[in-house]
Amino acid sequence: MFDSGLYVFLLRLKTATDLGVGALGEHFFPAGWYLYTGSAKKNLHKRVERHWSLKPARRWHFDYLSTALDSEPVGAVVVPGGAGLTECELNRQVGRLVGNQVPVPGFGASDCRAGCPAHLYFSAAPVSLLSLARLHEQAGVLMPGADFWEPDLHQLQDADR
Repeated sequence: MFDSGLYVFLLRLKTATDLGVGALGEHFFPAGWYLYTGSAKKNLHKRVERHWSLKPARRWHFDYLSTALDSEPVGAVVVPGGAGLTECELNRQVGRLVGNQVPVPGFGASDCRAGCPAHLYFSAAPVSLLSLARLHEQAGVLMPGADFWEPDLHQLQDADR
């Protein structure tokens, strides 16, 4: 497992809810699938684990959503640092995958300098970790309570045919 890199955290919100999101204020979140793109310069695994654990303090925008009563962490796709991809490039790929539905403008993008509308996307239709892992050839998958998995995406694509 690599120490630094990018991640896309997949979370399912089972019921619609209104949430206060720090300085962004109160927002409506429909039931569905949420994809949050982030990065870590070190301790990537711990950053991702933090998103699926109970937190004493809310530090990032995503903490407000991940601690909502009906939120359910699915897992995360991680890409190693040095893989030739920036956080914003990965974020744009995620957006295209799910139709660029931004539930809250600016969410998770307070330090973004690339003009991303947000680093959180929404999908009413289910999203799979495997479809996210296919966004980059060096991607791996983390799931709560499971070991790190590096799928052989070429082999999986051949099986699809």
